[in-house]
Formats: sequence, C-alpha cells, structure tokens
Amino acid sequence: MEFLRALRAFILRNRAQILTWSGIAGALVLLPFLGLMLLPEMLGLFAPKLDLSKDLYSVNRPIAYTFLDADGRVVGHRGAIVGERLSLDDMPPYLPAAFIAMEDRSFWSNSGISVRGLVRAAWEDFRAHHVVAGGSTITQQTAKIVFTSQERTLSRKFKELFETAALNKSLSKKQILELYLNRIYLGSGAYGVDGAAHVYFGKSARQLSLSEAAMLATLTTAPSVFSPRNDLARAQARAVRVLHAMVETGAITEAEADRAASHPAVVTDRTIADARNYYFDSAADEANRLVTVDGKLPGTDLVVRTTFEPKIEDAARHAIARTLAKEGRKLHASQGAAVVMKPDGAVAALIGGRDYDESVFNRATLAHRQPGSAFKPFVYLTALENGISPWDVRDDGPVDIDGWQPTNYGGREYGTVTIADALAHSINTVTAELAQEVGVTNVVDAAHRCGIASPLEPNASLALGTSEVTPFELTAAYATFASGGEKVTPYFVTEVEDNSGHILYRRVKPAPDRIVAEHVNRDLLAMLYDVVQEGTGRRAAVAGHQTAGKTGTTQDYHDAWFVGFTADYVAGVWVGNDDSSAMRGVTGGSLPAEIWNGIMTVAEAGLPSTPLDMSSPEAPEDLDNGAVVASGDQNGASMSDDEAAAPPQVEDRRSFWDWLFGRRPPAREEERRYESQHDGDDNGDGND
Repeated sequence: MEFLRALRAFILRNRAQILTWSGIAGALVLLPFLGLMLLPEMLGLFAPKLDLSKDLYSVNRPIAYTFLDADGRVVGHRGAIVGERLSLDDMPPYLPAAFIAMEDRSFWSNSGISVRGLVRAAWEDFRAHHVVAGGSTITQQTAKIVFTSQERTLSRKFKELFETAALNKSLSKKQILELYLNRIYLGSGAYGVDGAAHVYFGKSARQLSLSEAAMLATLTTAPSVFSPRNDLARAQARAVRVLHAMVETGAITEAEADRAASHPAVVTDRTIADARNYYFDSAADEANRLVTVDGKLPGTDLVVRTTFEPKIEDAARHAIARTLAKEGRKLHASQGAAVVMKPDGAVAALIGGRDYDESVFNRATLAHRQPGSAFKPFVYLTALENGISPWDVRDDGPVDIDGWQPTNYGGREYGTVTIADALAHSINTVTAELAQEVGVTNVVDAAHRCGIASPLEPNASLALGTSEVTPFELTAAYATFASGGEKVTPYFVTEVEDNSGHILYRRVKPAPDRIVAEHVNRDLLAMLYDVVQEGTGRRAAVAGHQTAGKTGTTQDYHDAWFVGFTADYVAGVWVGNDDSSAMRGVTGGSLPAEIWNGIMTVAEAGLPSTPLDMSSPEAPEDLDNGAVVASGDQNGASMSDDEAAAPPQVEDRRSFWDWLFGRRPPAREEERRYESQHDGDDNGDGND
C-alpha cells in the first residue's frame, strides 16, 4: 500500500511532464503509420512531371525489329515483338478488364500506390530476410517497366515509387493503362497485348475473344513459366480463374464467363514463323552493324527492308524437312542447311537447321564443315587462269604426293580424260595432280578471292576439300561464277528506318569489281554445267533452266553438299549430322541434289528460261590434242560421251529354268554400283 500511495503522489506532482512524454512516445509510434498513409500524397508533392518528349512505349526495352520482305510486306519480327500501339478504344472492353481484375481492382480509384500492398510486401520481405514481394498496382508496374531495372532491391523499389508518383501526376488513368497494356511483357518475345496476340493467336488484339484475353492476363507474373506453348491445358485452366475474377469485378456476367470457358483459347502453330528466325537472326545482326554509330545503336525500334523471298524460304524448309523425314532415319542423316541468293549476293532464303525450336544454332552461317569435292571448282578456276583449256587432257593413274595417295570413288580408273570431264565426274587423281601443277597456294588465293573467308590449309589434300568452310561462304563464292566473274558480297538488308520513318541506312549498289576474267568464267560455267548434264550432279537439274554446280562428299560420308546456280539464283545445300557422325552412303549427288532441285524448281517457277553465259559445252572442232575422250572405263579404254553416261551393259545369262519361270540373274556388281559411282564424288580416300 505504501508503494501505491507513493506512486500516486509522484504522478500528481509530475502529471504535466508525464502527459508530455506520453504524447511524444505515442507520436513516435504512430508517425510511421501516418507517414505511410500519406506516402502517395507526399511523393506526389515532390515528384516532377515526366519528360513526355521521350517515347515511353519503347524506352528501356529491347529494340523491336520489323522485317519487310523484298516486296515490302511484313514477314517477321525480332527482338521485342510489339505489334501495333493500341488505345483502349481499339481493344475489346474485356481485354483491359481482364488485366485489371487480376492485377489491380482498384486501379480507377487508387492514387497509383497501394499502401496495403506495400505493408503486405514489407512483411513478406521481413520474414524472408530479402526482397521477395512487390505489392504493385498497375501504375507501379508501369513505372517499373518503363523507368527501372527489373532486379528486386530496396533502392529499385524506392525509385519505382517515386516514378509512380511522377507517372500518376503526368498522365491520366486511361493513358497509364494504355501504356501498361502496350508495354507489359507476355512471353515469347512479345511486349504488349497486340504483340502477344499475334505471337499466340495469330491475330490483332482488336480481334481477341474473351477466352483469349483471359489467357493473356494469366501471363503477367511468369510469362515463360505459364506460356500456353508449354502447357496449353494448364493455361486454359488459369484463364478460367481470370474469368471468375472478371465476374467478381462486374466486368462480365456469369453466363459470358461460362460461354468463354466452354470455348477455351488455343495457340497457333509457330513452325513457319520460327523457321524464318534463322534468316531474321542474320538480318538483325546486319542491320545492327549498319546503323551502329560510335558503338551505339539508335534508341528506337527499327523497320528493316530485306531481300527475303518467302516463297523460296518456305520451299527450302519444306525440301529439307520432307527429304530428311523420308530418308533421314534410314540413312542416318539428321540435319540440313540451305542458302539461296541472287547472283548479286541478295540473300533470298536461309535455313540453318531442321527445326529452329529444337536448335537455334545456324548451321548455314556458323557450322564449319569439309566441302569435299564441292571445293574442286577453285582448283579448276586456277587451272583455267593458268592457261589450261577445258579440253586439255590428263591421264588418270596412281598418284603419290609425298606419301598421300588419293583414289577415285570405288577405286574406279578413267584412263585419258579432258579437264572438263575430270570435273564433271569428280575424278580425284586428276584434280589432285592439277592442284600440284598450278600451285596449291594459288588455289588458296583463288578461293579467298571468290569469297571463302575461312582459313585454308595449303596442303595437297586441299584440292579435294579438306579445309572446313560454312555453307554460307561457299554459296557466296559460287555466286562469283554466277555473276559472270564479279566480286559478290552477300547482303540481307537494303534499307533501315526508325519507327518515325527516318531513313537510317539505304544500300547503294557497289561498282562492278571483276575478279575472274570473262573468258575464264565462261569456260568454268561450261564445265559446271556439264557436272549437272552428264556428271555427278544430274539429280539437281531444273527442267527448262540451264543449271550448273558441283557435288561434294567427305570421307566416310560425314558431309554431303550440292552447290550450284541458274541464271537467276545461287543455292547451296548441306546434309549431315551435328556430331559429324557418318551417314549411310549419302553423297552430294543424292539427298543434297534432291533438296537443291526442290528449292530451285520453286524459285524458278514462272521465270523465263535464261541461258547461262558460258562457253560452248562441246570441244572446239579444230582442237587437236591427240586422244581426247569424254571419260574412260575401269580399264582405261576410251568411251564416247553417250557411253560414259549410260549404265554398263550386261549380257543375258539366264539358264533354261530362268527363262521358263521368267527369272533374271542377279545384277553384276558393276550394275549395282553404277548409280552411286555416277552420283557421287569423294575426297580421295575411295569413299564418296
């Protein structure tokens, strides 16, 4: 009792001081809460208005590339896929309503910052001992998208709140929502609802159904994880939850939600669009190089006019897919690549692999593989430049170059042949000795002059294609021949402009630069024409159009090629395996030539039959060089052109019982081997 009396006396004597300190303590406790409640107003008071001269729709996001084809039609996108900038009036009303229902139901009435969300996020962050939650309104999300980086830090959060206040102070609610819906990332490279509508549904956001709008609204949290392309059934189930949320907010009725749920959204096939990405990857790289100034790209989206021809690109994709699907498993051939360009270097099509979704590695531009006999034209070019005529003759016999002993496919011997026939029938021994005769370093120089950029080892086996090159550079080098001997620099881009229509780059046609003498080039074309007419490349022949080219096959069938041209297009095809494992008997004259023919038949459809600018394929009448022959048999006996092109004749050796029952004897070994002998070439080890 004495203690209580003393305490009461103390309080009475000091009640003024006690009331003062109690007030101060209470204020200290309540001040953070009061400050938090007043935070939006305080930030709004100090935040400056935004600089609206900046393009808020493109700042702080990847550049969006819109690609136009050779005829000026939109054919693809790269980087950020943004689609069209739409106003709320352009969208069906349930599209913005779906995002509001899921992200910020008080959007139209709040001040841009959710205090309740901040408190909840702060508590979750405290429990986790690091930043894990955001508690963001649509305005906050927009500020984060436009003005900040995406890492979760307290400093970034404070900047986001400050920019949110500036955004709320500078734009109307309608403008903020439009900016948000045109900037939000929704996966698969798509920024904004229109870009996402094109990516997932193949249509403009203007035409989205209610179920499609609901599915897009599920992608704001983790677009890569929740992508409908990963699991459509789960995406459809999440869209139903969005529909229920829209019913709760009064955006749609229960009946409308049920109808939409009974007709769930489905995504479109991206096979064609994705296959084109091999081309657009390369076109984007070239566009960047062309418009980069002082190491910096322009801070704007780009419209890139290209040399792309969809008809040819689709033909190349179909030809590779069809041929590998039919023969690939049986022949252990899993990959293919194709390049098509005009003789001036305008790249019309580029297929870097069988399936872009499975592998984005561009085998056309990046894979270095041995070209085999597809390299031989550079040996014969060097020979022609050294005064050797296509009708000069050489003897096919055993060759020994410092211990290296190349042989012909199947051990075949041809006897005395012309230079032209040595190329047409891909005779290794003659080619190897010819390279020694004219000088291997000169062959290297000729190949580099024509556009081969990869290092070439100046050794004897180079003549048979043992140094690795890419399909792209080998095709470009052949374009030198198709162009009449002019230097060719391949290109994808003819013009680049920003999204305001300002021209940043426009291609100027370079002055002609002859690197192969005209008469030499005409002779070489005649020889390559003979490859397709009578030699190893017969399957590549395009009906109604003169065709020239060369097959190539490497040791143990690791790689197979056909590279050639008409007067209108140059194309190269490679078939092989990524691990360089051997195929089963695939030669350049088989699958690659078939694919090449499929591509070029489509490319030439409707074009006039323009002859190649070549010498006469026939030997001059006054040529007197002794025993000139078109080819030779295995014993070296001379043969005419017709005899060389025809299969060996086999006598009818049927027995009486064979005759009686209509049976024929088994084909002789030379018959069975004939087709491969005449459709293949090799690299000097006896394998095509």
